[in-house]
Amino acid sequence: MTTEGPLAGIRVVEIGGGVAAAWCGRMLAALGASVRRLEPEGGDPLRRRREVPDDPRTEGLLFAWLDQGKQDLAPVALESAIAESELLLLGEEAPRQALAARPLRATVDVSWFGLDGPLAHWRGADSVVQALTGMIFPCGSTEGPPQQLGDIQSSVVGGVTATIAALAALLDDGGHRHAEVSILEACMVLGELQVADARMYDRPVPRTGVNRFAPTCPISIHRCREGWIGTTVITPAQWAAFCEILGRPDLAADPGLATIHLRAERAYELEAILDDRFRERTAHEWAAIAREKKVPLVVVPDAGDLAAHPVFRARGSITPLAKWPDIVAPGSPLKVAAPAASTGRASAGEGEGARHGAADAPLAGLRVADFSMGWAGPISTRVLADLGADVIKIEAGRYPDWWRATQWTPEAIAARQHEKSWRFAAVNRGKRSVSFDLTTAQGRELARRLVAASDVAVENHAAGVIDRLGMGWRDLSQGRSDLVMLSMSAFGSGNELSDTRAYGSTLEQASGMPSFRGSDPLPPMMGHIAYGDPIGGLYGAAAMLAALVHRRRTGRGQWLNISQVECLLPFTAPALLARSATGREPPRLGNRHVTMAPHGVYPAAGRDRWIVIAVDSPQAWLALARMIGREDWCDGTLDDIDARRAREDEIDATLAVWTRGRDAQETSRQLQTLGVIAAPVLTPEETMRQSHHAGRSFYFDTRREHIGEQRQIALALRIDGRRPPLRGVAPCLGADTLEVMRDVLGESRERYEALSAAGVISLEPTTLRGGPG
Repeated sequence: MTTEGPLAGIRVVEIGGGVAAAWCGRMLAALGASVRRLEPEGGDPLRRRREVPDDPRTEGLLFAWLDQGKQDLAPVALESAIAESELLLLGEEAPRQALAARPLRATVDVSWFGLDGPLAHWRGADSVVQALTGMIFPCGSTEGPPQQLGDIQSSVVGGVTATIAALAALLDDGGHRHAEVSILEACMVLGELQVADARMYDRPVPRTGVNRFAPTCPISIHRCREGWIGTTVITPAQWAAFCEILGRPDLAADPGLATIHLRAERAYELEAILDDRFRERTAHEWAAIAREKKVPLVVVPDAGDLAAHPVFRARGSITPLAKWPDIVAPGSPLKVAAPAASTGRASAGEGEGARHGAADAPLAGLRVADFSMGWAGPISTRVLADLGADVIKIEAGRYPDWWRATQWTPEAIAARQHEKSWRFAAVNRGKRSVSFDLTTAQGRELARRLVAASDVAVENHAAGVIDRLGMGWRDLSQGRSDLVMLSMSAFGSGNELSDTRAYGSTLEQASGMPSFRGSDPLPPMMGHIAYGDPIGGLYGAAAMLAALVHRRRTGRGQWLNISQVECLLPFTAPALLARSATGREPPRLGNRHVTMAPHGVYPAAGRDRWIVIAVDSPQAWLALARMIGREDWCDGTLDDIDARRAREDEIDATLAVWTRGRDAQETSRQLQTLGVIAAPVLTPEETMRQSHHAGRSFYFDTRREHIGEQRQIALALRIDGRRPPLRGVAPCLGADTLEVMRDVLGESRERYEALSAAGVISLEPTTLRGGPG
């Protein structure tokens, strides 16, 4: 049992059943909480799961990974344990029986689709959530089928969202709360960029091929003399340096390859050149050269590489299992410490800085100085804003948030393009914006004073950037011990990979996730244009909340040095566990599954329409076989999963013929009624028109100057049955500077006007910058 950490002394009861709640409990235990787990009747099915179906050495490994740091709880002791605990965690597959006792602070209730709505009684699975959130559709070959992203992807996202709910509850002094987390809603955050751009540019999200995500090009993975290299090249400067690295100045001089859009039109030609050129060196050699030139190229590791990764091992992100030291797996990405001043004995709510937020605003009274830009950092601070915190973005005319625009010409600035970004509007709602130029002494002074008046500071710049501006932890924490500061860089600070230039796609490549998707002979397969950003944002929010719980109990703040790549490592747990147990790289299963057969994505009626179908029990198999008219499959010979797996090619072909002429939505409904796991594969745009979400108040229909109407997703959390409300649309650049200077910093209007005249404050971009074009 963990005895140290920011949650030391916090007691949790976990009623098990499913990966999402188990991962939440695992992270709470890693933070120091005492987690007692009650398994489902008959034992947790994860104990019987094999990561390689025909290899018994891999049985129960996923359960062992998720169970680390927990204690067993006997059914007879359940009610008394709940009554003595701060938190009760209900797994997505746990029975919802009436309980006589309730925990002291909150019940965190995790389910696949939420406790009400049209999908509430559907059977869930990871692939079903991926289908309903639009995440499968853009991934894979142009002719299809779309490719699933992995078999614990959605569950892990649900788990970190449940962790956010649990930690927020510990900061809420309103008595017992019921916090409801839907895994489906939690995963909707992954598609916000695609949805916003599709609506802004009035074009659907395409599926353009394996490792192609429009319009970025090259965004690809290539075999080297040894290993695989992942590329993401966006800016003109990166393209010039990339061509120099390749020894191909002719590519840089070709006007037909000058922008990502033009390169995307010649993707086949360009990728063939890269396939040939990259074979001349090893992946590690290419990556080292690219780091020197500040080009986003990284090694794409397999399971063996991850297990031995020097940076991940040194940072404790790949660790042995407690019971099996020869088996290694990802640790918790939440690097939240318990400073020496902590006694570890205070109960939640004691200590300095206690606040009293309402049920829908547990962070009311908290102020956040937000230096972050793009996607990952703003997602972290949006979570805090949704929970009631006052989040103040610090930008400048010289360097606004890079998600405000991609064009910085005088004409674009005059047309206010920097206020017309749908993606910026989505991730920055409910915040305020001040314009302080941090390259000036006056701007830095104002920013430091704002941090001094805040509880939390957040930044997600490349390692070292914020320090060079005098806004790093060492400077901002001078004279105060209660500041919480989150830094989110690609590989974290202070290691040999810290200076790696990275985007969200680079993070996915460096995490090794592509090595476990798709099937041979295809290369490692990416699943997202920028997977690392929203995932890193969620873990960043969880880390800040954990540090704030600790600060409330002890009065002590801390610096959170988060690696966004490491936030993706939990997705690789099945592959790492299998590799450790067998010594071999696990097989790539495509759309198949280790515990379900059949399991796949099948064609449906209509152009590029698809349906997910999965069978996890003899009962579901019989229901499916009868529905498709195959009574000959109901004689008992295929009740066993191993028998079905042996004939999976035949079963898949038969299912594809049956589904091809059927409507995906209606067929999914019929199968779910019979107890068969199924779902239509939605496009990202279609996810914003689901009656299930509308009925659960999961959409915000906003209206913002320069954009007009925009539908956004809400926080994937309901507290006592209520969704945290919309707290305002995203701010225009610097729009709140005067208000913040007056009300927070005590400055006069005259100083505001003087700094505006001097250019320290500017309400529009003032410097032309290179961008994607």
